[in-house]
Amino acid sequence: MYICFRWLHSLGSQKGIYISTGGRALHTRQLLCKKATRIHKIPSASYDVVTIPGDKKDVSVPLPKTYSSQFTEAAWYDWWEKSGFFQPTTGKEKFVMLMPPPNVTGKLHIGHAFTNSIQDAVVRWNRMRGLSTLWIPGLDHAGIATQVMVEKQLWANEKLTRHDVGRPEFLRLIWNWKHRKAEEIYSQLRRMGLSLDWSKSFFTMDDQVKNAVSNAFCQLYDEGLISRKNRIVNWSCILKSTIADIEVERVDIQGPTSFPVPGYSREVTLGYLTSFAYPVHNSEKNEEIVVATTRLETMLGDTAIAVHPDDVRYQHLVGSQATHPFSGRMVPIIADEFVDREKGTGAVKLTPAHSSVDYQIAVKHNLRHINILSDDGTLCNCGEVFDGMKRFDAREKVAQILQKKGLWRGQTSHPMSVPICSRSSDIIEPKLKEQWFLDCSDMAMDAIQAAEDSDIEFIPSYYSKLWKHFLTQTREIPWCISRQLWWGHNIPAYKLLSDSNSKLNGQYVVAPTFTEAITKATEMLGHNKFKLVQDEDVLDTWFSSSLLPFASLGWPVQNPNLMTFYPTTMVESGSDILFFWIARMVMLGKKLTGNPPFRQILIHSLLLSHGEKMSKSKGNVIDPMSIIQGCSLEELQKSLESSNIDRKEMAAIFAEQKKQFSSGIPECGSDALRMALCSYDFKGASINIEVETFVEYRSLCNKIWQIFKFYQNYFPNGFIASNIDQVNNLSAKDCWILDKCAHLTELCAQHFPKANLDVITYSLKRHWAVDFSTIYLEYSKPTLQHGTAQEKEIALSVAVKVMDMSLKCLSPFMPYLSEELYQRLPLPNKAPSICVASFPSTHEWSIFRNHTMNDDFEKMFKLSSSIKNFKAQFGLLHQSKRVGTAYIIGPLRQGIPLEVLHLIEHDARLTSLQVDQMPDESNSVCNLEVLQPNYTVLVDLSDSIRSQSEEELEKMSGKLHKLLVSQRQLLDETLRLDQTSLDGADLQSHNSKVAELKKELTTAEKCVEYVINVTNGSNL
Repeated sequence: MYICFRWLHSLGSQKGIYISTGGRALHTRQLLCKKATRIHKIPSASYDVVTIPGDKKDVSVPLPKTYSSQFTEAAWYDWWEKSGFFQPTTGKEKFVMLMPPPNVTGKLHIGHAFTNSIQDAVVRWNRMRGLSTLWIPGLDHAGIATQVMVEKQLWANEKLTRHDVGRPEFLRLIWNWKHRKAEEIYSQLRRMGLSLDWSKSFFTMDDQVKNAVSNAFCQLYDEGLISRKNRIVNWSCILKSTIADIEVERVDIQGPTSFPVPGYSREVTLGYLTSFAYPVHNSEKNEEIVVATTRLETMLGDTAIAVHPDDVRYQHLVGSQATHPFSGRMVPIIADEFVDREKGTGAVKLTPAHSSVDYQIAVKHNLRHINILSDDGTLCNCGEVFDGMKRFDAREKVAQILQKKGLWRGQTSHPMSVPICSRSSDIIEPKLKEQWFLDCSDMAMDAIQAAEDSDIEFIPSYYSKLWKHFLTQTREIPWCISRQLWWGHNIPAYKLLSDSNSKLNGQYVVAPTFTEAITKATEMLGHNKFKLVQDEDVLDTWFSSSLLPFASLGWPVQNPNLMTFYPTTMVESGSDILFFWIARMVMLGKKLTGNPPFRQILIHSLLLSHGEKMSKSKGNVIDPMSIIQGCSLEELQKSLESSNIDRKEMAAIFAEQKKQFSSGIPECGSDALRMALCSYDFKGASINIEVETFVEYRSLCNKIWQIFKFYQNYFPNGFIASNIDQVNNLSAKDCWILDKCAHLTELCAQHFPKANLDVITYSLKRHWAVDFSTIYLEYSKPTLQHGTAQEKEIALSVAVKVMDMSLKCLSPFMPYLSEELYQRLPLPNKAPSICVASFPSTHEWSIFRNHTMNDDFEKMFKLSSSIKNFKAQFGLLHQSKRVGTAYIIGPLRQGIPLEVLHLIEHDARLTSLQVDQMPDESNSVCNLEVLQPNYTVLVDLSDSIRSQSEEELEKMSGKLHKLLVSQRQLLDETLRLDQTSLDGADLQSHNSKVAELKKELTTAEKCVEYVINVTNGSNL
């Protein structure tokens, strides 16, 4: 009796197949994509051999039973570093990269681990390709961020401000902070296994970088690109400093919203649009102009009212004046096309000293600028009533007086974007301030041209369009490069004070050193009766950071390092600092050295945690050490208690941590951390980091560990693998796995240059977990257990060759594990370390490429999959003993070697496999119709089904009926969906799903029918 139905599962398809793993079947999607649903503590052995730091690890010690990151990662890094493996070689093609220097504000977070894992994978791959490779480490002084952190600590510990202790003492405290944090950060970088050349490390406040910064400033000043001017800046009243745009967080609100503001005991409510009237001066009709603002206190600095020149409502007033309600000064009414006459009243108040837009209009119309804001956020130049009053208190006072004067015209809810200082949580004020500015207009055009001429390449390429658009739009905006801080690079500008009536008195002398400034001033004045006072401001941190590709190599001094390693090859960084750092490096690199600082720009996207942007205030920033070493929830929260986070925010952060890390974080190790991070597609819009991914790759580490230990148990004493350089005398399974290795080398060669690390890591995971472990290793067991001595020797030599190749491909992502196992491989000729071994090349492995054998195995997998899926329906796939007989019949089977076909018997755990032999008519078989290729596959499970007890048959029958009902319900629900709203791809997807459900329903019906026929209807 024959029952015919189709099985469409195939290896590598969306559905996947069932694969045996030591008697237990797993679906390929389970093997490759399974997420840990429960995080638990992972036991870990340690390496207890006393090893002097820098000495090679003792690899004669037996490997622990299971993978242990503590054991595996011990001792290797000091040996790598002492051996000089991370230093560049000479006389070869170069690959040079600068590590974006972490800030010395504190420990590294997962964002640093992410970008460094990407970089190290690329660096290690290039080193293994034989390039002279240099990866430069360093630390950034992070002016504002570090100063704020130390100020907070000083206040928390001693209730003192920096002004209380004075500048010299405060700088001493910061240097102490830097030394502590530098040690912590460098320790973390080493723990992650990063292959940095520590002999080239730098700090952005070292003398070498200071020299570069001073010389760059002076050169740009001498060329007229740096000047001191009054312009609108981002002003933080609490920091009393200008801050960079990247340090301003824009918070969009839809209406009245309360904000905590430093220096205020109450919250400040923003999100109102307030209207008030300006009386027109000498108007016979007592006319008024109504204006509106979200920052009411700024009306104290209004110097004009603007209307559109074509607005008939106000044309007769253009050229006349309004009277300021408080000071009584005249406020001119001007016409300008920038005014949107359809918006509000069509009249706009202008406060040139506190709005960048108003400032531009004021310059155009030669309007007065009135600064109403002192550096500390209190009002000035506003009269006795307001001077010295806090800005938000003044806002309320202005409203009260306007109401008393009868000029108040109402207040409405208004959406707006609130600028918040990311360092201090202060609300930023636009303020006219005399600062040092760098003109970037020509340099921006040079940067655009560099991209158009392909002097720089973007990965992904779509950033090139964004690059041109942004730099074109912003090229005319000068860069404010001065900061009112104590920590940072002193500006090499000295104010000249002379008793003479020289026009030069009060001007700045710019020179790299004070001695050179004295000489320069003497030449300017013709005498030495003067005093020079250095500007107390410091330079924007981004200015010094933008010089690092050449400053870190000793520029402006022409030295061997600079001449050999500049320009660098690549920079890798986040999309959020593409224009704050990368664009400025290109601009200043081109300007000061004549060359772009790098050839390739690799950009990764924003990191998220559970769908939200990572933020210390949200408590979702993960310390990479917590993943490497493991961490309980209590330890996570204890680390926050010792931080500078506001105590008021701590409860909310604790609650969020408890929600996300209720079971803590298990120990995963550096290798799992690195490869998991590289497995994300970092070129998309964002990356959602999940702890479960690290656990998943920790499991892969154990899988690789067990593969190695399996073969190690079969190595005879003194065994050295034979050279496998041809396919003669190799079995079909050997040829298949070697073809898979050859394909992997092609994939690496294709995707490493494009930094498609997610593709490579997925392929490596599948290679180890499926191709090598689940398939090849399982197929090798009969040979290793029952083969001849020669067969065993060949099988082991092939396995060693495959492990050698596979570990080398793995090394850029998992350097510790790959080194531990590589050192134990019985190879005849071995590199001193896997990190300097030759990366597998497509040329080397091309002799093993075997498309025919691969196709034969793919066909065999489909046949085996259909049999395993059929057995699974009856619960017979996981039996301890082999079950069932399969018959493969038909002329098409001639295309697959018998050796390959007979692997099905082992793979599908059959009692027997018959080829080209029909079963007896008395046999109860089921015909599995496999569509591609169209083999006839008959499976007889009747003996196993009949041998079931009554209770087991009932259980089997219940499972099949449940499956049948479920499939019918699912099909009915799908058919009831309204298809009228579907079109194109959606309709096609719907129809495909219906067709698939119908096939699965047919399958379930046939299974029920088969059991009925086999058991003659009993128990069903």
